[in-house]
Amino acid sequence: MRAKAVPLIAVLVSSGCYYGAMQGARTLGVGHASIRGSLMMPAFTSSADRVEAEDTGEDYLDPYPGFTFAVGASPDIDLGLAAMGYGIGPFIKYGFLDPGSDYAFSALGGITYVMPPQVVSPRASFAFGTLLGRNLEAYGGWECGYGPDLANIPEDEYGKNDWDTIGNTFFHAVKAGCIYTIRSESGDDDFGVFVPEMIGFEFSIPLDMDRNLVIAGLSIGY
Repeated sequence: MRAKAVPLIAVLVSSGCYYGAMQGARTLGVGHASIRGSLMMPAFTSSADRVEAEDTGEDYLDPYPGFTFAVGASPDIDLGLAAMGYGIGPFIKYGFLDPGSDYAFSALGGITYVMPPQVVSPRASFAFGTLLGRNLEAYGGWECGYGPDLANIPEDEYGKNDWDTIGNTFFHAVKAGCIYTIRSESGDDDFGVFVPEMIGFEFSIPLDMDRNLVIAGLSIGY
């Protein structure tokens, strides 16, 4: 499945307060489909914060993977399904600017079914991006949502996750990243079938945690 020289739709619609959308600002384009995987890697800015978070279980996240399938329903709209961590759900993305412009601004919204506590979590993301050359997009934005506080999962008397008492929270983060398209839009290249269509990098900073945390993300798409 070949996409245009724009980012693939990312894993935004994740479960609960997972941060790091891996989400650029551009839509896929009519009839273009994408499959994408990502890995988000939380990192504390100090070892003391990491040790305390790990010991107490407060504001602590393990690395987590994600998967997304998306298709361009129109020049301005993408529809898709995303899974991450404990949840899965649909999303829709709308681009406000001319798809042929070097600049892009988009909004994405979705609902995720979080499986262990059996609740739904709404999310939204806004991103602005610009092309730096033909195949590289740099972007920044803001994401938010409301759902189970997965960075602070309580434990029961046996030391297991207590999903019956987990609280909900409003979570939000700022993000910045880039997405590079490896294969040409025309398909006239010498890359093998195992070379991905694109790669992406993103840094996300949660704004609702007491500890300083940066989440680095890596994604590949075909």
